[in-house]
Amino acid sequence: MDLGKIRTPSLALGLMLALAAAGPAHAQKRGPQEHRSPMLFIFAPDQDNKQLIEQYDQNQRAQDAFDGADIDVIYVIGDHMVKLPPPDMKTVSGGDLRKLYHVDATGFRVVLVGDDGWEKKRWAEPTPPRTIVSRAPDMPKPKSALDEKK
Repeated sequence: MDLGKIRTPSLALGLMLALAAAGPAHAQKRGPQEHRSPMLFIFAPDQDNKQLIEQYDQNQRAQDAFDGADIDVIYVIGDHMVKLPPPDMKTVSGGDLRKLYHVDATGFRVVLVGDDGWEKKRWAEPTPPRTIVSRAPDMPKPKSALDEKK
């Protein structure tokens, strides 16, 4: 695993910013043209956490699978700030995301959040990407996506 990517301040800040924006997004109204991808939050107490390192390595090897399933992977490390992916693009603290998804400050969690912003599945241990990606088709689609197919 290339830990330099996680430890690089700009990458860590970018990852944190992505995480921060995703949390409160479920409460906001979106226009019919805005699309939110499912998000996978990886919570870890610090960048040296062994479970984080294992999950990061697995995710790097399976990035194509996450891209194919349109899942945004967001790392929440400690209480650092995180920027959420589009359409939210908000900056949120890791602490706020931990509170929103009920993850204690010392805990490692993998949390899959659907298009609607609500938690769909969580794991307490590093999880194979194929297991995570296999859950994405089971997630309900937002009502607006169902209306477009009619």
